[in-house]
Amino acid sequence: MTWAFLFDRVVPGLLLAQSALILWNRRVVRRPEPRSWGPSAPLVSVLVPARSEEENIGACLTSLLAQDYPNLEIIVLDDESDDSTASIVRAMTDPRVRLMSGELRPDRWTGKNWACHQLSQVAAGDLLCFVDADTLLEPGTISAAAGALAAEGAGLVSLLPRAGRTSRAGQILLPMVTHATFALFPVAAIHSPKHAAFAAAFGPFMLLTRDAYEAAGGHAAHPGSVVDDVQLSRGVKAVGLPIRLFDGTDLIQTTWYRTVGEIWTGFAKNAYPALDYNPWVASAAILVLAPLLLSPFFRVAFGALEGDVSMVAVWLLLLLMANRALTAVYGRDPLWSTPLHPVTLAFWAATLAWSIVLATTEREVMWKGRALSTSAEDLAE
Repeated sequence: MTWAFLFDRVVPGLLLAQSALILWNRRVVRRPEPRSWGPSAPLVSVLVPARSEEENIGACLTSLLAQDYPNLEIIVLDDESDDSTASIVRAMTDPRVRLMSGELRPDRWTGKNWACHQLSQVAAGDLLCFVDADTLLEPGTISAAAGALAAEGAGLVSLLPRAGRTSRAGQILLPMVTHATFALFPVAAIHSPKHAAFAAAFGPFMLLTRDAYEAAGGHAAHPGSVVDDVQLSRGVKAVGLPIRLFDGTDLIQTTWYRTVGEIWTGFAKNAYPALDYNPWVASAAILVLAPLLLSPFFRVAFGALEGDVSMVAVWLLLLLMANRALTAVYGRDPLWSTPLHPVTLAFWAATLAWSIVLATTEREVMWKGRALSTSAEDLAE
C-alpha cells in the first residue's frame, strides 16, 4: 500500500465517514426536552464533591438553588480543602444545602471516588445527581435531565457540557472533548444494549436512579478508577440498564482545565483508562488514526514549502476543518480556533501516548494536591 493510495483513497474516505458520523451523532445526542414537575416529583439528591474549590463553589451552589425542579436536597462534601470552601458552603442559608466533612480516605481509593461514595451513603433521594463543583447549571437543567431519565427508562443520563472560563490554550485544546464525542465515537453504540463494551458519561453532570447506582456497585465497585464517570457508566450498562448521553451545551457550563499543564495532566491521566486500557485501540488511535487525520495539513504545509500544493490536499484540509467547525458549533466552542485543529489533534495523540506510559510504568501524577496512580492494577475490586 503506497502513500499515494493512502492519501488519495483512504484519507478522503475517512474524512467523509467522519462527516457522516458527526451528522449521525448529532441526531443521537439530542438536547433534552424541557420538563415541568409538580410537588410530588421524586427527591433528587444533588451531590457535589469539593476539594479546595473556593473560586467555584459559591457560583455552583447558586446555580443549583436556582433550579426549577421542586424537590431537591444539595449535599456538598468538603474533601480536605485547604481554603475557604467549607466556609462558603456554611454561609448558604437555604435549608436545602447541607455540608459534610469527608472522612479519611482509605488506601486504593481515588479522592473523587471516595468523596462520591460518601455522598451516596447519606443521600436520601430516589435519584442521585453528581455535579462537579466547577459546574454551573441553567435553571431547567435538572428538570430536563430527570424528564429524559424517565422518558428513556434509563439508569443513567449524562449531559455534554460546554467549556466555561479557560485560557487561550484551553480554547484551542479543550474543543477536543466535543470533537471526540461527535467525530470519533458512534454514540448509538453507547446507547445500544448490544454493545456492552461501549459506555461513557460526562463527569460534570450525571443523573442516576438509586437502583441503577446500587446495582452497578456505585463508586465502590472500582474505587481506584481515575475515570469515575466512564467506569460508573460501564457498571450501569453491565447490569442491563440503559445509559443515555444528551447535549447539554445550552444547559451546563464547566471549567474543565485552564492552563496547558492542567490540560496535559488531565488528558494524560484519563485517556488510556477511558479506553479501558486497550492497547490495540490506543495504538491504532496514535499510530493510524491521528497520522491519517493530520496528513492533509502536512501535505499542504510541505507542498507550500516546495511551491507545489496539491488541490486534493487543499480540499481534504478544508474537509478536515469543516468537520472541526461543525463540532465546534455543536459544542459552542470558539470557531476562531478551528484552523489550529492540527495542533489539537497532535496534542491529544501525545497525551494518549503519555497516558499509556504512565499506566504501564505505574507512574503517579499529582492531581488536586494528591499523588494519583493511573495503572490498571489500581482498579481494586
